[in-house]
Amino acid sequence: MPRTVIAPSPDSPASQAVGLDLDGTLTQAGPWMGGRIGLPQPGAIEALRILARCRAVFVYTARPRVFLPEVADWVTWYSGLPAFVDPDPERAYWTAVGGPILVTSTKLGAAAYVDDRAVHHAGDWTATLATLTRAIGLDPADRSA
Repeated sequence: MPRTVIAPSPDSPASQAVGLDLDGTLTQAGPWMGGRIGLPQPGAIEALRILARCRAVFVYTARPRVFLPEVADWVTWYSGLPAFVDPDPERAYWTAVGGPILVTSTKLGAAAYVDDRAVHHAGDWTATLATLTRAIGLDPADRSA
């Protein structure tokens, strides 16, 4: 499989960003109800710092907006990097390369996403569908159109 390099480009705002999922990706898996945030996954904070030096990094989560300030505090506490809650509900991109970490409940445009629930699609829907159906426990007999 050929490797694709997505270089930052001034013509493509999405190419400048990397999106990192919070729960189960940056944090160790566990329940988050009530706003609790788990401990960092081993290596996650070092990876976040490395990425933040060369790309615009945003942390996204499906948590309700009311919990986002705690997520920003968590990112800052563990990484030492400034983080803030996205104040713009219409934002499509985050382009502050080397800047603060954006915390959002929106999956913005990015060169890459790191997510514990992702299925990679490399242009072959047969392979992607096979991987996805295994991941969600769909019986192969139910895959017929």
